Parts: sequence; C-alpha cells; structure tokens
Amino acid sequence: MSPKGVTTVRDPELVSCAQHAASELERAWSEWRHARGLAGQVSESVASYVAHSIDHPWGRPRVVLGLDADEARALAALLGREDPVR
Repeated sequence: MSPKGVTTVRDPELVSCAQHAASELERAWSEWRHARGLAGQVSESVASYVAHSIDHPWGRPRVVLGLDADEARALAALLGREDPVR
C-alpha cells in the first residue's frame, strides 16, 4: 500500500498494456466523433488508466471511461450493434 492507501499494480507490463489500451480507446473515440461531425464540439479526454479496480485490487489494471450521458448512450448503441468478441 502506498502512503495514501492506494494499491499499485506491480507488473509494469500490465500497466503498459492498460495505458496503451486507454490511448487506443481515446484515439478510436476521437475518430468516431470526427466521422460524425462531432469533432468541433468540446470533448474532454474519455479514457484513462487506473492502477486497479476497487472490486479487484490485485487484478489487472483497468481503463476507465468518462463520457457525458449523450456520448455514453451513443457508445452503448454502437456496442449493442456489434458482434460479440469471441
């Protein structure tokens, strides 16, 4: 545990993987918005890496999405139309 009570992921490879995934997600979301003419609207960063999940502190690092309600509904609709990952 760190002094502030935050557990860190000890495996640098897992950390790097989560950071890379967050960057990929950020880039894909930006491209999706641009393709729909939404690039001109102010959009904050939507993906970030966190060291662990509160539910699974010793598990794999997580990527957190920070979308406003309209964007979250758009993403849910988009994902609902896709084939499941196998």
